[in-house]
Amino acid sequence: MEAPAGKSPWPALAIVVALAWTSAQAQQPSPAPASTPSPSAGVSVTTPALTAPAPALSGTAAALSGTAAALTGTAAALSGTAPVALSTPAPTPPNPYSIEIDLGRQRTYLLKDGKKIAEAPVSSGRAGHLTPTGNFSVIQKDLNHFSNLYGKIVEKESGRVVKAGADVAMPVPKGCEFVPAPMKWFMRFDGATGMHAGVLPGYPASHGCVRMPASKAELFFTTVALGTPVHVFGDPPLRTISEEEPPKHAATPRPKPSPTPRPTPSRLWWHF
Repeated sequence: MEAPAGKSPWPALAIVVALAWTSAQAQQPSPAPASTPSPSAGVSVTTPALTAPAPALSGTAAALSGTAAALTGTAAALSGTAPVALSTPAPTPPNPYSIEIDLGRQRTYLLKDGKKIAEAPVSSGRAGHLTPTGNFSVIQKDLNHFSNLYGKIVEKESGRVVKAGADVAMPVPKGCEFVPAPMKWFMRFDGATGMHAGVLPGYPASHGCVRMPASKAELFFTTVALGTPVHVFGDPPLRTISEEEPPKHAATPRPKPSPTPRPTPSRLWWHF
């Protein structure tokens, strides 16, 4: 082909050569960074290239892809597993027993589901040591309990009772000792107050506890559990007549016998 007349082909050829050179330069790798001389020591410092190796990045991506696949498989396996049932303890059945103490009648009752199944006479606290009233619950059970406040003072050698109804604050004479009061089948329901076997004189006579016959105290003790409700109510009398005994009426005063007149002595023979 011939160039048009009057025009030189060199400018177009130069442009083609420049474009080819530029394309070749773009395809070549970047040159390593040049060393920069240190102004102080004259030692050249080489700045490393910030380009990460392509094979290492490819391996890391492959490892992450494998981990994700493994996790996906585990989740799929778990999704098909039946849920694990957690064991729940069985609920505790409610306590069917309760205790009622009637201070006015000096009686106690053992109830089951609100129905009386046993009863017994009692001796509650006397004046100055009244048994507390209200709603309580059994907070302690002690088969062979002894009072740490009340008892008696006895002679050590003979065992003779020097002072009945003593307390720990009383002075103990020489040769004597303080013996704590036994409270077998003890069921505490408020502070130092509880139910136990003891003497029943027929009226309130204790220091606040509720005395019971030994057989009934054992029955109550072996039946009820800790937490059993205890309801104490009523006003204690000064004295109580036992229901097993007929009421005693006041004795009718006997009339005084009239004086017997003394017989008149007969006259003796020498009085004539």
